[in-house]
Amino acid sequence: MEMADNQNNILSVGTRLRSARQAVGMSIHDVSQHTKLSTRQIEAIENNGFDELGLVFSRGFVRNYARLVGLDANALVAEMSSTLQSKAESLSIHDEHIPLTNSLSKYWLIMAGFALTLVIGVPLLVYHWLSADDMPIKVAAVTKSAIQASVTMPAATAPKPAPAPVPTANPQPEPVVPAPTAPAESEPANTTAPSTDNPTMGRVQFQFTQDAWVEIRDGKQHAVLSHLYRAGETAEISGTPPLSLIIGNAAHVSLKYNDHAVDLAPHTAVSVARLTLQ
Repeated sequence: MEMADNQNNILSVGTRLRSARQAVGMSIHDVSQHTKLSTRQIEAIENNGFDELGLVFSRGFVRNYARLVGLDANALVAEMSSTLQSKAESLSIHDEHIPLTNSLSKYWLIMAGFALTLVIGVPLLVYHWLSADDMPIKVAAVTKSAIQASVTMPAATAPKPAPAPVPTANPQPEPVVPAPTAPAESEPANTTAPSTDNPTMGRVQFQFTQDAWVEIRDGKQHAVLSHLYRAGETAEISGTPPLSLIIGNAAHVSLKYNDHAVDLAPHTAVSVARLTLQ
């Protein structure tokens, strides 16, 4: 009788929401637009499908729905929650006692005894083996044999020292090999290359107002210079013409060739100047 009353109360929640919706002239689609619920959720609420929606979500859905159609949201949610809780508490769990047959009981007893034997017996056997009295004696005997073998090793196996070299009567002096000279480093900043009296050599002079990179190759395409100069530095380079020059940040570099100023602007693309000096 109590479950019947609870079922009537649950049904009254959905029924009252449907009746209130129809009274204000709203369709399920109108409720869906205002509450942001799907039409399937609204139909489940009106059909009291709270188990399908879940108790937590059903409370929020019913609260929004009740406010929209002008019902008391708190009273309606409290009624729905109490009836659903009563319905859940009325459910009972039946314990099905399944009797075990004698053969099945004996099987499990045997398996339990076997497992207990493994758990207790194996550690005892390992402990007994590790704590046996003859173990230190065997280890000591092996160690003594090893020491005796190392002591009685024949001395013939030891390596013989190499004979000392016999000095000759008149030793010849060894030839002196000159030490190799280190390769010349790249042109340092603020230095001037040594001048030359060879009229065929070309002399290039630089002055830098900003950082700039310079590469110079001679007529045989041998690298004469490849160096990054800093702002305020100067440099003087000599080489066999024609001299091929590549100058980065050329707008901030002043160039003289054999004491004659060279305009880099006609040879500059973007910021790099490329030119050949004869």
